Amino acid sequence: MALPSLYVHVPFCVVKCGYCDFNSYVVDDAAVMDRFVRALDLELAAVAPPSVPPTVFVGGGTPTYLDAARFESFLAVLRTHVELDRVAEVTIEANPESLDRTKAQLAFDAGFRRASVGAQSFDAARLRFLDRAHDAAAVGRAVADLRAAGFENISLDLMFGLPGQTVAEWERDLETALALEPDHLSCYHLTFEPGTRLTRDHRQGRVAANDEDEDKRMFLRTRELLHARGFEAYEVSNFAGPGGPCRHNDHYWLQGDYIGVGPGASSHAGGWRGTNLKAVEAWAQAVERGLPPTGEAETLTRRQRAAEAVWLGVRRTAGVDLVAVARRLGVDPRAAFEGALRRVTAAGLALCTGDSLVLTEEGLPFGDAVGTAFLEDV
Repeated sequence: MALPSLYVHVPFCVVKCGYCDFNSYVVDDAAVMDRFVRALDLELAAVAPPSVPPTVFVGGGTPTYLDAARFESFLAVLRTHVELDRVAEVTIEANPESLDRTKAQLAFDAGFRRASVGAQSFDAARLRFLDRAHDAAAVGRAVADLRAAGFENISLDLMFGLPGQTVAEWERDLETALALEPDHLSCYHLTFEPGTRLTRDHRQGRVAANDEDEDKRMFLRTRELLHARGFEAYEVSNFAGPGGPCRHNDHYWLQGDYIGVGPGASSHAGGWRGTNLKAVEAWAQAVERGLPPTGEAETLTRRQRAAEAVWLGVRRTAGVDLVAVARRLGVDPRAAFEGALRRVTAAGLALCTGDSLVLTEEGLPFGDAVGTAFLEDV
């Protein structure tokens, strides 16, 4: 059985972006951050992750929000529990406004070799709309600092489908990103997530969604332009350049097990799924008392797991191997979800080759809807 991957959640941010539904908080209290680092050490000791997991991903929030001294302490805690130098892929998320050469060097020296930088856009007005705390120039500085520290695998996160955005504007963002010579690109469509300020503004008429046809053109142009520049679309929103695919995310899409530590982090083990308490104080208090900090948990049935395997896997360019899912879970999606399969294939959104279900060119922009069809059939 494959070992679980490790995810570490750092919930602090400079600003809470209006579109973000991740567990993150604007905190400037040094005592809270110190408590976070100490409690993380205790949680890692309690859950005892593999000393050499397949992948390690440190996300947030903004891990680089921690000042240099606390960032170094945080990295030392990780190294106490995991042999980062021996892990095949070790990724850290960073935002341009809080990354500098010192932190980049600390991360590299600790064993990190892959960095994911939250650029989102290079247009000043778009960055203000997204509540980003950096300007376009800061992205280039962040990439330069990472390269100088020794990072050879740098990914940039970009966002399209912003209100009023055109294909031409999006192409400029892509070209600016490519000029920085990234090793991987993640290009996400702006979504109105429940509970976010952006969604409230949308419902109250203060923000209008972008034109759907223009969004579709942006999506297709992304694939066309990046393919021409040597980037392989291995998932609906992710493109592998010289650095190859993100192994950690692929582990999720293939329904692998993972251990999540930190406030709001989720874990999965053979169908059991739990999410830590989200508030830093509540999470830390539970850990300090030697209690599991789980806030929510569920055990999925085999049928639910099979539906989720299709939902996750169909986004991959290779599609989802239905035979492998049946062998692993004892539920054949072809029989269990015959109705959903018939609907998505009849609509021309996916193609069932017998063993695999793969999105068609027409279905690529609707990958979420295709996957959701199987969840609704549970």
